[in-house]
Amino acid sequence: MKTASLTICLFAGLVLWLPGALAQEDAREAERRAELERQEIFRAGFQDIVTDLNNNSLERFANAIDRQDMLERIFGLRLIDQKVKKNFRESFDDNLLNILRSAFADTNGNVRAAWLGFGSKGDRGKAIVRYDLPDFQFNYHEYELRLDDRGRVVIVDWIDFLNGDRFSDAFGTQLIAANPGKPAVRKLIDLQAPTEQQTFQVTELLKASRDRQVDRYFEILDGLDEELRGQRIVVLTSVQLCKATRNRRKLRTALIEIDKYYPDEPLYSLMLLDYYFPSRKYEQAMQALLSLQSRLEVQDSAMLARLSAASLVLGNAEDASSYAEQAVQIEPGLELGWWSALRARTTMRDYDGAVEALDELEKTFGYTLGPEAFEKDPPMAELLLSEEYEAWYDSREQPDAGEQETE
Repeated sequence: MKTASLTICLFAGLVLWLPGALAQEDAREAERRAELERQEIFRAGFQDIVTDLNNNSLERFANAIDRQDMLERIFGLRLIDQKVKKNFRESFDDNLLNILRSAFADTNGNVRAAWLGFGSKGDRGKAIVRYDLPDFQFNYHEYELRLDDRGRVVIVDWIDFLNGDRFSDAFGTQLIAANPGKPAVRKLIDLQAPTEQQTFQVTELLKASRDRQVDRYFEILDGLDEELRGQRIVVLTSVQLCKATRNRRKLRTALIEIDKYYPDEPLYSLMLLDYYFPSRKYEQAMQALLSLQSRLEVQDSAMLARLSAASLVLGNAEDASSYAEQAVQIEPGLELGWWSALRARTTMRDYDGAVEALDELEKTFGYTLGPEAFEKDPPMAELLLSEEYEAWYDSREQPDAGEQETE
């Protein structure tokens, strides 16, 4: 009897539990479907923005910014001069397109955006975009996104890795520099109790940067103590001033300072490549690339091509070949990937693969790669003497006169 009673109780409990469990499962399935729908809306909306960028239009990008929210992010808790703040607020809407053109100035008016990665949960999202710049240079933006109550993608803010800063933070600092008061400057210094002298020196640095007085700026910089010289506000302002004034010599000095104080900061890895590669600091360049790759959490052909180049000069031919092959497989239309593949395959004596890369570079990117193109390129000498190259050169369609020469 006790066994029968227990069985009846268990059955009754199951009957009571089952509808609730099924309802919970239905709710989870409904939420899963809703999440997938939000993700599709996110992707479609952001794809429209990227497509518009690739048509050299910033209209959708500008329209995706919540003006009031962005103003609040730029102002934040910064002690910006009230007149500067008022003028900026009143002109922000009319000037936004020009502000964005300035933010994309490195593209030289020809935006080429490659959407590399995306993730979202609920109404929040993140996207990684690569921008192809002249002379085989690249930039990366990490976008913070959200969906508004009408299902439209809003660009909340973004990190510009070539500038080493978040858009709102960089602009907020510029507004302080327009008329830097002592309390505002003191908040920029990441020291518990900056001295009057330190506050004054940073104030003068900001004024010199605002007025594009490079010599004056570096004169002040030379007088800073070690503690102040390594402040993020100082090292970043130095780099951004040199970029704004196109002062290559002083930019190298500014990048040396970044390398001295923040060699392991992924946010600065991309800008440091402009110091590491020309200075033949290839091991540091390799580590900077790996650090940035880890930070971005995406597989990118341009990154892989540059990792291939760094591996090659470090004597790691197998790694160079592996990176190059990944680059051309992931994005066959990226020119730099084929240059990396050409050099890595040549080093590995894969001459069939090397002439495949040559053929791609000629047919797709318009180069003329006869022997004369590599006269001053000793690493290519063995390829030019190979049977594979001779056969390819004899069989290829001769390009028209005046076509593009090698890089």
